[in-house]
Amino acid sequence: MKTAMGLLFAVAASALQAENLNTNVNLGGSATELSAAFGVTHHEMGYFVDTFTFTPSDGPLFVNASLVTLGYTPATDVNFFFANINGVDLTLYSPATFEYGYMLPTPITGPLVLTVIGTITGYDAVGPASASYSGTLNISPVPEPAGYALLLAGLGVAGAAGLGRRRQEE
Repeated sequence: MKTAMGLLFAVAASALQAENLNTNVNLGGSATELSAAFGVTHHEMGYFVDTFTFTPSDGPLFVNASLVTLGYTPATDVNFFFANINGVDLTLYSPATFEYGYMLPTPITGPLVLTVIGTITGYDAVGPASASYSGTLNISPVPEPAGYALLLAGLGVAGAAGLGRRRQEE
């Protein structure tokens, strides 16, 4: 519901449209942990819909993310209305000019697409000011069910071996 309302709000306000971003972000790191930093600077006042597609990010994943504005004055103000990854909302806070959001580790199936909807309201003495935000995304693979089964089988064998030793000692 929030997604639909955010998109409807952005489309309805298209008279004051900031530039939209649609970009790919490469994840880097080890085979078990991947991360990426992303960000954008908008130079026009108005509403924006930014889309970040993270690669590689296929399969079931544990995902956590953060999002933060980079301006601390009304002249560089970004207001977040909505942010989600594959339909899972980030928790957003707007205490004042400085806004932020986050997602705790959540299982999501990739490919991962982050959508951010907001507005740029910054204005200084000479006209519209630029406003920026950035964020991070971290992922790790969800263990396969077969991996859990193997772990439980190993624990069972170790427990049986310990029980057998205890009986021999008695």
